[in-house]
Amino acid sequence: MIQQESLVSLAAREIRKLIVSGELAPGGKLNEPPLAEKLGISRPPLREALRTLESEGLLEQSPRRGYRVVSMTDTDIDEIYSLRRALEMFALDRLLARKDPGAYSSLDPIMKAMRAAARRGDRPAVVQANIDFHTALVDAAGHRRLSDTYRSLMVQMQVSMAANVLNEERSKGDLTKGCDRHAELLECLRSGDADRIRREFEEHGERDYLARQGTVTKKAAGE
Repeated sequence: MIQQESLVSLAAREIRKLIVSGELAPGGKLNEPPLAEKLGISRPPLREALRTLESEGLLEQSPRRGYRVVSMTDTDIDEIYSLRRALEMFALDRLLARKDPGAYSSLDPIMKAMRAAARRGDRPAVVQANIDFHTALVDAAGHRRLSDTYRSLMVQMQVSMAANVLNEERSKGDLTKGCDRHAELLECLRSGDADRIRREFEEHGERDYLARQGTVTKKAAGE
């Protein structure tokens, strides 16, 4: 049961976890009475939490039909991933220009948390560590407005990242492959090889984009 303090923010956090875990699937309708009971809160703070998630782009509301988890189109995916790529490349350019070997130290505990979550099969925690990894990298560039813009985008990417992690878990049987890819990115960053770093991050983003776009296309085709 959720504690009394910050009911709205805590409820929003719990609902995000349900979305990221896949328990609330894209396009799925939110039934407010059982959801309020599940979270242990009354309807007014629940509705505030739902409005918060709507403003973040995770939920959508239609008249007389209530809230649903957003379903992303090919256009949505293309816009989000192309903007993510542009922001990350800008951050990398700033980081490479500084040539600071300690700039990536904040990524080490995130990698440790990601691997621990993968070992225990905690998909939402793996998704969060994935988000934390990329956000910390952008933060390391030392550009506040860039970080603010990137954080706003990553909120919208949670649904997409969660779908990628779920698909990987189903196809490969575990969550460790994504951890290995991020460990390779971290090793690449520390190599200092600017051309390799840019290439690896472009390929990483392209792989995520194609995986998510494929999922959306299959759903549209009814597969």
